[in-house]
Amino acid sequence: MRQWQRPVRYALTDALAHNHLLVGTPAAHLQRQALDADLPRRCLQSPDPDRYITGEAVQHLDGLTGAVPEEAAEPVWTAVGRRIARDGG
Repeated sequence: MRQWQRPVRYALTDALAHNHLLVGTPAAHLQRQALDADLPRRCLQSPDPDRYITGEAVQHLDGLTGAVPEEAAEPVWTAVGRRIARDGG
């Protein structure tokens, strides 16, 4: 049982991190567009959209949209987003 539990726990935390990225990236895009301040709250059905709009989600969005990172070294999620945008999905 212990051998099974260890990889499942890692897989669940990886899935949670991936889901936060999948939700946070488009939410960060909505927030960045500044169309309606309440739009991200309504779309996420959450009074606190910032809990989904993490630094990683913003970096990922920067890569997808071709934004230039402020850091000297490009963050990992920016590079991932840039590659997805370049390869078309």
